[in-house]
Amino acid sequence: MRVGASVVALCLSAVVLVCCHDRNNEALRSHRSAAAGDAGAEVGCSVDDDCQGELGPCKTWSCNPNTKSCQMVSMGESCDVCGSGAELRVHFYDVAQALAALVDLPDGRRILVDTADSPDRDYCGTACSRAHAHLMDQLTRDLGADPIDLVWITHPHSDHIGGAKDVLAQFRVRHYVDNGRDADDAEIGAVHDEATSRGVPLSVVEPGHQELALEGAGDLKITAIAPSSWLPSCKTDRNACSILLRIDYCQSSILFTGDAEIAEEELVDPRGPATLLQVGHHGSNTSSGAAFLERVQPKYAVISAGRPGEGINNSYCHPRAETVRALTDALGGSGARTLRAFDSSFSCHDEPPESWSDVPASDRLWATERDGDVVLATTGDGVFKKR
Repeated sequence: MRVGASVVALCLSAVVLVCCHDRNNEALRSHRSAAAGDAGAEVGCSVDDDCQGELGPCKTWSCNPNTKSCQMVSMGESCDVCGSGAELRVHFYDVAQALAALVDLPDGRRILVDTADSPDRDYCGTACSRAHAHLMDQLTRDLGADPIDLVWITHPHSDHIGGAKDVLAQFRVRHYVDNGRDADDAEIGAVHDEATSRGVPLSVVEPGHQELALEGAGDLKITAIAPSSWLPSCKTDRNACSILLRIDYCQSSILFTGDAEIAEEELVDPRGPATLLQVGHHGSNTSSGAAFLERVQPKYAVISAGRPGEGINNSYCHPRAETVRALTDALGGSGARTLRAFDSSFSCHDEPPESWSDVPASDRLWATERDGDVVLATTGDGVFKKR
């Protein structure tokens, strides 16, 4: 075959597909041009690694030893075609003592789970304004011109809903979901007004109503999770009425818990083990109870928390050392890494130097306070890799 000649298809066996030269396949054309040196030179291959270009699902390149040409070869019926190799990616943004995570679904849709804190929150200093600016910059970069298909607010505390009004104003949002509570609160009301003014449909997920406007399809499943009834403590503690979101993609899954604490963890059905866990309440010892970790059986986990003394974390002291240890026991791994965590035997308000220590942590546990933005990806094979 010569570069510039007509496309020739070589018909081989049912499991061997010839790579037809497509003039629009830039990667393959570049390879052939480099190998040929000029348009009239003979193009061939010696080993499989000489062959390049885009592959379909369950296909690999092979260099035919007889024709010395690149062929796309089927990997056979044993190949798992679930997901067709497309990635699901989740960005846990470094937003201080708050949570904001963008999920890139394998079909191209996007879900934003929580929106970090208000840039003007009282007693936060410059930490909240810096975190908010970082979130908006990263969303601008990661979304490009694409919309956010769903904004999901786990519960209406400022460190989860505080950036929602600006997100709705700056980006195209197709659906907005929260737990429907505290709508008379000024901050929450302003978010709802912004959504309404921009024509964004508002939905509520709560006990008895867990339908979603955004549905999964094929290998992708999206599930809203709430208890059968709200805890009585919901009336005074917004953490107690967090709504959970589960995303399943082939053999991989993510469970977002917001700030759900142990009492709510005992009520909800996580729908089985989850590969990746968003650690509840920023790594507090009020969440991630032993029974919940036993049911969820996470392989990987992420804590979104502020650094010691950063912004409002000077009042919360997250994460807690006992939670890091419990997660490390649940996740396994080498424990060769450490994570700065607070010893709950001390008072957070006193915060003596010895109250913070470097706790051995699983290498499958990430934390925004240590790692900055955490981006994890999976092809649906049950493995998440850090990008």
